[in-house]
Amino acid sequence: MDPRASLPNLDHATLYRMRRSASDQALQDLLAGYEHRAFAREAVAEQPWLAPSLLVATPLYQLAKLAGVTNSRSAPSMSQMGHGLLGVGEGLLQRWRK
Repeated sequence: MDPRASLPNLDHATLYRMRRSASDQALQDLLAGYEHRAFAREAVAEQPWLAPSLLVATPLYQLAKLAGVTNSRSAPSMSQMGHGLLGVGEGLLQRWRK
């Protein structure tokens, strides 16, 4: 089984630790999207009023990375933005299912 299959289900803290220990840029870029997704999912599930601001902040963060005004470990990408936006939706679903 491909180990990447479990990445969407990992929590933010685990993904954060994985990224901190990853020295390979390709691995950083791969994990970044899943970490952004988990962050958004967990934040919105706990505090759903964050959803509107994260829907705006997620693409703005990628634009800031593209402009070089952040000190990011990963390159900007549409994939990371998609993961972050997906995480917002997942967080809202988790909250509504409680």
